Amino acid sequence: MTALVRGANAPLRATRVTVTHTCARPVDLSALLVGRDLRVRSDDDLVFYNAPVASGVRWSQEALEIDLAALPGDVHAVLVAMSLADAAPFATVPPPTVLVEEHTFAMAGLAEETAVVALELYRRQDAWKVRAVGQGYAGGLAALLVDHGVEVDDPGPRPPRPPRVAPDPVPPPPSEPAAPGTSLPYVDRAWMVWEDASRSLDSYRGSLEHALAVRDEEVTGRAPRGRAQQLMDASLERLTTDMAQLAGELAAHEGVVGAEVAPFAGPSWLTWQPPEKVGQGMLLGHLDADEVSTPRIPLILRVPFGRPVWLNRGVVPRDSVAFAWSLVTRFLAAVPPGAVALDVIDPTGLSGAGWINGLPRPVLDFLCGGGVASGPQAGQRLDRLLDLVDLRAISGEEDQLLGGTPPVRLVVVFDVGAALDEYGDRLMRLAKEGPPLAVPVICVETETPTGESVRAMRIKMAGNTLPSDEGTLSDPWVGGTWTLTPDLLPDAALDRPPALLTHVLNTHAKVLG
Repeated sequence: MTALVRGANAPLRATRVTVTHTCARPVDLSALLVGRDLRVRSDDDLVFYNAPVASGVRWSQEALEIDLAALPGDVHAVLVAMSLADAAPFATVPPPTVLVEEHTFAMAGLAEETAVVALELYRRQDAWKVRAVGQGYAGGLAALLVDHGVEVDDPGPRPPRPPRVAPDPVPPPPSEPAAPGTSLPYVDRAWMVWEDASRSLDSYRGSLEHALAVRDEEVTGRAPRGRAQQLMDASLERLTTDMAQLAGELAAHEGVVGAEVAPFAGPSWLTWQPPEKVGQGMLLGHLDADEVSTPRIPLILRVPFGRPVWLNRGVVPRDSVAFAWSLVTRFLAAVPPGAVALDVIDPTGLSGAGWINGLPRPVLDFLCGGGVASGPQAGQRLDRLLDLVDLRAISGEEDQLLGGTPPVRLVVVFDVGAALDEYGDRLMRLAKEGPPLAVPVICVETETPTGESVRAMRIKMAGNTLPSDEGTLSDPWVGGTWTLTPDLLPDAALDRPPALLTHVLNTHAKVLG
């Protein structure tokens, strides 16, 4: 048997597994079939004594029988929940244990909790893994179910608990499954590597916390010396092995990916040609964690993205400007000529975007909306874009999203703080309603700070907020902290056209004739 600690994960070797438990008092088992957001699709995804069968899961008083191959494709994980039959807190019994295959997990440290998510059986590419969770709920099983999207008649009072950390940016929706014999799309692979790295890192941090608790026991003489160091060494070795394997997965594909998801310093940009179809996405930067040196995980956003992107100001002036032009370059590089145009709004005219007005007339008129919209023109441009969004929303037809010339309008709003002060309601509506209708929006915080602006917060909550310098993000699986280093054009912060962006714009114009 392999003993798991909280946060640890391990592969499942069989497609049919049985989850059992040991506890000093009667326990009610239940299972929830959840998506990537860890919420059920409907109340039918709860399997318990009153609904003992669902697709791939069968309940009994002693065990849960799970056929992983029979689970629906949109079920990302099965959560195994436990509660004491008499609703007593787990502090009244010795630590309960759950078992699946050769893996055991003893849930020590529970106190007033009366229900607990014990295990998570989750998809990893074309295989399945198990993670030891041990997340307790003092509000009981009703609170646990409500937290995962199940409607209950009377959840009862629910004490405050830390909210689940929301992914930011949100993981892209999974692409179509790769055909047999072909490789997984790079953007999906990158997100899966981040998921596995997050779980491995969380397991390491949990193991380290346990080892430090053992060391405290050693210092006070309540435990023999040496065990804590053994636990630390073993957890570090496991983390190093996991990260080396994940780094190998990335390295095997990084050399053959498209320019839009490759670093600007990479060779892919030397041979870039406009694509015939939309690329996989655009690289935002690379993720690192303090405990590991490899791999540097690429963070990729699909194009066109369906939620607004907000770029924070950064520490150094014009950090956010450099990030914005870098993202614009990648977006244009990922989309075929004729499919996208650029609308730049700079209400104060102070963000250094005026160089666009000096571009050749064909590039300016067709690809750049006639130039930068500043002053009163900023409001007029917003009105025209909202008219486009309204027309597409009213039509309700799929092809209408790609109608017109060009079908995709990438909107970049510099000095978004000033834009919100002047055109708040219009900009908020464009940011929320535009991206799903092929009008993606990038909001760039430059001269005017937004502070605690309610309008700014609403846009951020509706979209993806990114740091413009080295800043932290939480992963969407276990809420661990990662540092994002944006991948930037070397000359994007200057008041002149970035060389690579100019090349991409001119190439689009030449292809269009």
